Amino acid sequence: KTTANLWNVLGANPLIGRVFTEEEDEKGVRVAVISHGLWQRRYGGSPDVLGRTIAVNDNPYEVIGVMPREFYFMPARDIAIWMPASFPAWMRRSFSWHDAEVVARLKPGVSLERAEESMAALSLQVTAKDFRGPHSVIVTPLREELAGKTQTALVVLLCAAASLLLIACVNLANLLMSRGAVRGREVAVRAALGAGRGRLVAQFLTEHLVLAGLGAVAGLALAVPAMRFLETLVPETMGPVRLTLDWRVLAFSAGAAIAAALTFGLAPALRGSRLAPQDGLREGGRGTAGPRSHWFQHWLIVIETALAVVLLTSSSLLLHTFQHLRNTDLGMRSDKLLTFETPLFRYQDFDRRVAFVNAELEKIRAIPGVVHAGATSQMPLTVNNTHATFYLLAGQSKESIPGQVALLRIVTRDYFSTIGARLREGRFFEVSDRRSESPVAIVNESFANRNFPGRSAIGARFKYGQLNEKGYWYTIVGVVKEIREVGLEEELKPAVYRLHEQADQVMDEASGIVVRTSVEPESIVAAVRQAIWSVDKDQPIARVQTVEEIVARQLATPSQSTGLLSVFALLALFLASLGLYGVLSYAVTQRTNEIGVRMALGATSNDILLSFGRRGMALALAGLASGLVLAAIAARLMTTLFYGFQPDYLPAVGAVILVLLAVAALACFVPARRASRIDPMLALQHE
Repeated sequence: KTTANLWNVLGANPLIGRVFTEEEDEKGVRVAVISHGLWQRRYGGSPDVLGRTIAVNDNPYEVIGVMPREFYFMPARDIAIWMPASFPAWMRRSFSWHDAEVVARLKPGVSLERAEESMAALSLQVTAKDFRGPHSVIVTPLREELAGKTQTALVVLLCAAASLLLIACVNLANLLMSRGAVRGREVAVRAALGAGRGRLVAQFLTEHLVLAGLGAVAGLALAVPAMRFLETLVPETMGPVRLTLDWRVLAFSAGAAIAAALTFGLAPALRGSRLAPQDGLREGGRGTAGPRSHWFQHWLIVIETALAVVLLTSSSLLLHTFQHLRNTDLGMRSDKLLTFETPLFRYQDFDRRVAFVNAELEKIRAIPGVVHAGATSQMPLTVNNTHATFYLLAGQSKESIPGQVALLRIVTRDYFSTIGARLREGRFFEVSDRRSESPVAIVNESFANRNFPGRSAIGARFKYGQLNEKGYWYTIVGVVKEIREVGLEEELKPAVYRLHEQADQVMDEASGIVVRTSVEPESIVAAVRQAIWSVDKDQPIARVQTVEEIVARQLATPSQSTGLLSVFALLALFLASLGLYGVLSYAVTQRTNEIGVRMALGATSNDILLSFGRRGMALALAGLASGLVLAAIAARLMTTLFYGFQPDYLPAVGAVILVLLAVAALACFVPARRASRIDPMLALQHE
């Protein structure tokens, strides 16, 4: 349900038809705008859908418009129909009613900070009678609200991809410099025949551009399956996303390839064209390289090793964070726990809702294989499950209200035993807790620790919702371990649980049913449906899933992001080790004659092996030290981006150090061993 002006705020227009007007919204006219998906599924995309009737909550609504395919707003709730909100006057005046989400468009030139200040001033003005204490308003960009954690994950993956590209370019530049030195005689001949330095540089750059172009084409070919994989990382809060290769992506890829070729191919080109003809002809095919060239190549190795360390450390720490997230205490047992929703819009009054909920639970409990069954107003572990209320403790003044917000859940007696909640103090709801008795409530540990530090919460009283003289005082009879109500990556919040028979608005608009089984939950789904339909044959049943499936879905994005970052890190490690191997192999080739002289003068194979091994490991250690410093900085930044991220988890850092040293030692050992096995006589004859 939306207000009529939402469409203008979003700048959205229907594909066909129209949206509802302010007058229709105020009068509660039964008109509806449907999504493109529903239009295709139910009406086959027929243009004569306008004017047809669609039943919503047992009420007929006239279809007046169809939104475009690309339109989505708050899609985590699978919205397919938009209807006039027609908020009654009491809702518009109530500041404890939190079921509405507000979106606004800023005027041109108005910053987010200025809008927040204006909203804070407006809030103080309209709530002056209810809240006398300090409170604030937070304004969040809609894109940030919808993208959520995915935006963070994509930024990290983009940085990782850029680092991997940089490592590949540095590695290629190093190899091109080595190749250019070996081509010394060819360059000398061209120079002797009259080729100027500019022409030689152009030749080298052309070759590098061809290599970069081939790499870009190969990358674009791999981009299509990569995009299909990335689409799976998009969470429900962003709706369906289809990635495509348009002209902007192709232009960026071409620009990146050209920039990489020019940036990292220029140094090898200048170095290769600098060789004097007489020197190149004298050196023959061996090529030559001065101390400055070796120094530059060594620094390139240090840089790519450091970047590899950053990626390895980040992925290792993220992997630890993911493992910690996967082992998060849910505050309940997730095994063999089936959940689904039975909307209660068909039962408008209190007594009928209570009767239906009790009747359906009784039928479900009679099913073989069912151990417990309970109901809740809001299903745990649900994204956007933020139904909350202000509360006031006995003895407090209204100045305390603004900072006191708790999640509100209305549950049945068997709810806690069904989900396996852990009682910390007091008791669960009992049969004696009836509507005619004094209202009671159960709170979680966060609520108790915040409001009653160092003392028992049992027996304390509070109000919620109506905080004036008409509001009821609720007595706390139990404290439970925090239950993950709003997802795995959200901070635990204070929560209040009310008994449905004593609640003033039972189960809100939807009743979440939880069923504990002794068999596989999927095996009783059909029986559960029949049990509910035996109470009401027209009762809708939605979102049938197990808690384990809910958890797996919430772990999908961090799992895939961590996996992709780990792949980038392993590729970076491979490229860095390949670069180290290439530099040492080139050094062995360049110094073959020197090796022969040293061995002829008495140097042993072990001396040669250690000489080249020390040289390579010194570069690896320099890169490792630099990388650890950069990784520490990156880890501190990631702490603000990922929930539960531990930047100082030493086992993860230690594993990175051991892996890098082992791979570097192997990369150094192969060319060093080859150098130690050179025949001195053949080495002395080497040209």
